[in-house]
Amino acid sequence: MASKVESEYVWKRRSSEIRGYERAMYASLSNGDYLRVDYNLGEKTVRLYAEVVEDHGASYYSVIKNGHITTEKNSRGKSSNVAEKLSERSDEFSTLPNKDVLGLINKNYGILSNNIPEKKSIKERLQVEREEIKRKYFRSEERSSSLGSVIYESIGFKKVGFVDLLDIMAGLLISALFYYFNQYNLLTAGAVATIWGIILGVLDIFIRERDPFFLKIFFFLFSGAVIYIYSYLYL
Repeated sequence: MASKVESEYVWKRRSSEIRGYERAMYASLSNGDYLRVDYNLGEKTVRLYAEVVEDHGASYYSVIKNGHITTEKNSRGKSSNVAEKLSERSDEFSTLPNKDVLGLINKNYGILSNNIPEKKSIKERLQVEREEIKRKYFRSEERSSSLGSVIYESIGFKKVGFVDLLDIMAGLLISALFYYFNQYNLLTAGAVATIWGIILGVLDIFIRERDPFFLKIFFFLFSGAVIYIYSYLYL
C-alpha cells in the first residue's frame, strides 16, 4: 500500500515564504490535487494545506500548534469542510518524509506518524472527523471529565501569554487616557473599556487567528459596562 501511494507523487522541499514558518514540503497528486505542509520545528507549528481539483481548486488549510488544532479555514475564510478534506487525504500526508513534522501533527486528521498509510472506511473517516471536532471545541475533556474543568477552560483560565498581557496593559492605559482627557469622565472610560473588549475578540479570532483569551475580553466588557452604567445612573 505504502509503495503504491509513494509512486504516485514525490514530496519536494523548499524554504517557506509564509511568515512564522521555516521550511515547506509540497506534492502534486496524480488526480491534480496539491498538498503542502509548512512547519517551524522550534515553534512546534505546522500548517497543512490542500487544493482540491474536484472542488474547482478550492483550498483548505489548518494550523496545528503544540499538537492542537488552532485554525481551520477554507478559501472562503470559513471553517466548513476543512477537517473532512484534510482527513480524506490523510494517507498522502502520512507519507511525509519527515518524522519530526509528523510528530508535530500529532495524528490530527488521522495522519499517522509511522509513514505507513492505512486505508480507512467511510465509518472510520467519520470517526476521525468527530474526534477532531471534540479535540477542537472540547479540549477540556482531555484534562478532566468534570464540569469544573469544562468551565475552567471555556472561560479562558489558561496560561497568560505575553501578547495577552500587552492587550490588558494597553486597554487600561487607553481607558485611563480617555478618562483623563475627558475631564475625569467615567462614562467615557467605561465605554472605551467595553469597546476595547470587543476589539480584543476580533483581534484574536480574525487577525491573529488564535484561540481567544476570554478572561481578558470578559474583564473589559464587564468592568466597562459596570463603570458606564454606574456613571450614567449615579453621577
